[in-house]
Amino acid sequence: MTHTSNLTADSPANFEGSRWVARATVAMVGFLGVASFALSYEALRSLAIETGALSASAAWLLPILVDGAAIIFSLSAFQASARGAEKDRRWFFSLVVVITLVSVAFNVAHAKKGIVPAAIASLPPILLFAAFESLLRQFKPHTTTKRPAARPKRSEIPRDARETSPVEEAGERKARALALAVEGMSNAAISRELGVSPATISRYLRDRVRVS
Repeated sequence: MTHTSNLTADSPANFEGSRWVARATVAMVGFLGVASFALSYEALRSLAIETGALSASAAWLLPILVDGAAIIFSLSAFQASARGAEKDRRWFFSLVVVITLVSVAFNVAHAKKGIVPAAIASLPPILLFAAFESLLRQFKPHTTTKRPAARPKRSEIPRDARETSPVEEAGERKARALALAVEGMSNAAISRELGVSPATISRYLRDRVRVS
């Protein structure tokens, strides 16, 4: 006899599988970021030494300042997004883009002349940017925006639950007062029943007599 089992999206096997995929993705994205940072680090350090901009003992600071700033700004943008500060998020993300372009320019300047060397040299800072942004998105909580429920039509609302205008309420109260008066209830009793003053009940009855 052959037994078959159907795995649903909420089954433990699928849950463990998706968690394993998430961990593997984080690990691979992290490795990509480290590799990209290492390649960009070497290019920027060598550029600082070759151009004479920095001494050999201080040249290691340039890649730390450039690519390190991109990471710091990315973290700041992520934190602003978590707080819901959209204006701050846009500002920090703009800084990430600018500093990434600076890193690309320095990496390309260090490469040999030619389209292929320039394209290869531009990859590390671009991939560092993409890898770090992807890594942050792995930890970003997923939120769903709830749409407000559609307001029911007036005809679908029970009569007792509908909002009535003061004029409608007064008309209904007057009709109720007249009905109670016909039943023989006194003005004082009707006043207590409807929660209005006896003078109002008397006016209702006078209006009825006047109309009659």
